[in-house]
Amino acid sequence: MPNKIKIVFLGNCASAPTSLRNLSSLLLSYNGQGYLFDCPENTQQQIMKSSQSAMKINNIFITHMHGDHYFGLFGLLSSFKLNNRVSNLNIYVPKGEKVFLERLIALIISDIYKLDYKINVIEIERGKALDTQDIVVEAIPLLHSIKTNGYIFKVKDKVGRFNKAKALKLNIPEGQLFSRLQKGQSIKLGGKIIHPKDVMDFTFRKVGKKIAYLTDTMPLKKIPKALEDIDILVHESTFFKEDSRKAILVKHSFAEEVLEFSSKARAGCVYLTHISGKYTDLDKREKQLLKKNKSVRIARQLQEIEIDDYK
Repeated sequence: MPNKIKIVFLGNCASAPTSLRNLSSLLLSYNGQGYLFDCPENTQQQIMKSSQSAMKINNIFITHMHGDHYFGLFGLLSSFKLNNRVSNLNIYVPKGEKVFLERLIALIISDIYKLDYKINVIEIERGKALDTQDIVVEAIPLLHSIKTNGYIFKVKDKVGRFNKAKALKLNIPEGQLFSRLQKGQSIKLGGKIIHPKDVMDFTFRKVGKKIAYLTDTMPLKKIPKALEDIDILVHESTFFKEDSRKAILVKHSFAEEVLEFSSKARAGCVYLTHISGKYTDLDKREKQLLKKNKSVRIARQLQEIEIDDYK
């Protein structure tokens, strides 16, 4: 049975919340772990209204240091303390922003040094931000007015099914050598080379799903390899075509060009988010966009979806 990746859109608004729409952020849940992308004001309450738990979040990915993407962080950190959190928390920020965020946390949370959990602020410009046994999160630079990261959440591929009985018959000790063979690496044991094909059934190979979170940004001019054939693309759409000039001026995107970008990336499904509060006719606009691309959706407040972790 495949495991599920749960995706929760905690909000879809840009710059400032409205009475009906909270600011944009995304929560992914996989194998008992929560991964939060951006943390604007009111994120805590949005999580409480969802089916997810904030206490399962051990990694927070901030796209950039504009307030509508991280002002909710400080309340969340305080609530973690009130709820007796002890597990470490990693917060990822664009390169050059580590000291700035650390100073803000120390300033706002006066008892920061008395927390029962450790906060690790980690700078990332591009490449792997997080690499675990199950998943990898990669950062890519975006095109905005300040340094901004996009993040790609990827379930690691399975090269095949490992035959433990065969491995033991070849006198391979359990542990690190097992792991290397499962990752597709050959090993040397007793002067003999043992290849993955000797202990792996490659007919069970599986490709993990990929989810991208790109905001705030203009559409990238070149598709990064990590974005190719993305399963779910969550992309900002601060504006629509009638406001395309303003989008260019402030280095944001408008919906119609995001559709072109998603086609180039061969995205399976596109969810538009970070939409200006000036637009109140999102249902109508979604119907118009669907005529151009049937895989496009406008992310809705507290919408939750589930997908299998492997293709």
